[in-house]
Amino acid sequence: MTVRVDSNSQLTPEQERVYRLRNAAERDGGTPGGFLELLAAVVADETWRQTPSGVSAEPFSSFAEFIEAKPPFGLGRRVEDVHVLLQMQHPHEAAAEFRSKMENMRSEVRRLLAEDGITGYSEQQRDRDIQAWAALDRSGSWWLAFFVACQVRSQASATPKNGESRAAGAKLSAAEFARRAGTSPERVLRYYKAWEAAHAAGAVAHGADELWPGHEPVELPPAEDWTLYYSSRRGATTDRGALISAAAEAEGIRPTKALEVAENPTALRAAILADPRTAEAARAALKALTSEEKRSEHLEYVRQVAEEGKAQAASGQLIMLPEQVRAQVSEQLAAVAETPTDPELVSSAYDLVQELVSRAVEADPEAHATEQRARFQTALKATRKSIATIDPARFPDVVDDGLREEISALQEAVNALVASITRHT
Repeated sequence: MTVRVDSNSQLTPEQERVYRLRNAAERDGGTPGGFLELLAAVVADETWRQTPSGVSAEPFSSFAEFIEAKPPFGLGRRVEDVHVLLQMQHPHEAAAEFRSKMENMRSEVRRLLAEDGITGYSEQQRDRDIQAWAALDRSGSWWLAFFVACQVRSQASATPKNGESRAAGAKLSAAEFARRAGTSPERVLRYYKAWEAAHAAGAVAHGADELWPGHEPVELPPAEDWTLYYSSRRGATTDRGALISAAAEAEGIRPTKALEVAENPTALRAAILADPRTAEAARAALKALTSEEKRSEHLEYVRQVAEEGKAQAASGQLIMLPEQVRAQVSEQLAAVAETPTDPELVSSAYDLVQELVSRAVEADPEAHATEQRARFQTALKATRKSIATIDPARFPDVVDDGLREEISALQEAVNALVASITRHT
């Protein structure tokens, strides 16, 4: 039996606020603006913890107990009623600041009730969610595509046209669906296109235009047929994607797995850091990749020298090779042509070509002088840049005998170079 309090003159300030909150709930049940505002205040300053739970003056042990306690101590309401009121909007929630206040209140009330094991989650909702899980378990992504086809408009009909059915008008754009789902419009459209591709191939009976939100379940194709219609990776159609797919097939794995890893390096990094086996596989792959890149570069170098008859020396100058040297390089290219994937054979050919180019430079006085000049220039520039990093103002504060010896040796070397230049000019 609910005790009705007609006079609140004997109530504590906390009980007074609770009394007003209860009256607001009864008066404004249809549009509970006052109730929501008072509830936000009661939760924000924890009035419910300060209000005695009865004549014993003991505090409430839980928020649910406070809601269901009889007046003037509690609200005298069912927890289920409060869950319903929380779903209703305050008239002023169009203002961002006020909306934030209400959302914080709702979140806190639901958290407090959840601590008491009360979530407002009905058995009907549980059954519905379990059925959705079962559909996903049986059909995988086919069910997701079906749901998108029911909810999303085609790009060609971005806005409902005159004469369209109510069902078609109830559909969302891919962008709006993605916003609500916390994903990207591109991903939503990939599901949509997969469903349409399956419909065009006769794998599903209904096209997206024939489906609507809340459509009854339809027969879905086998889960293993999903990859025939869904292109989950945008990179799959690029040259890079084709190479990754080919490499994945060579390793005996599904191309989509390799493409997914290639498009999410952050996830790959997390897996490497978290799992020693993944890290070891990554190290082995990088080692193999480095070896393959080196083999490819070396092979291309030998081929280019043989075909063009010229090579770049260490200094960067381009050397035209004598016919005899060019013929020897061609022999090396022919030797690796039959087994171009053998890294040792390619490396051996590369080293020999490098030696032949070096000999050609040594045999050409002008080319040899240019090479020597470039080498000396590089060394002198590096020395000058290193000396420039030393601050003359601070150097005297730290100089010792060791540094003095190094400077003297450097000065002697520079003097010797200057003297050598002077003698030959």
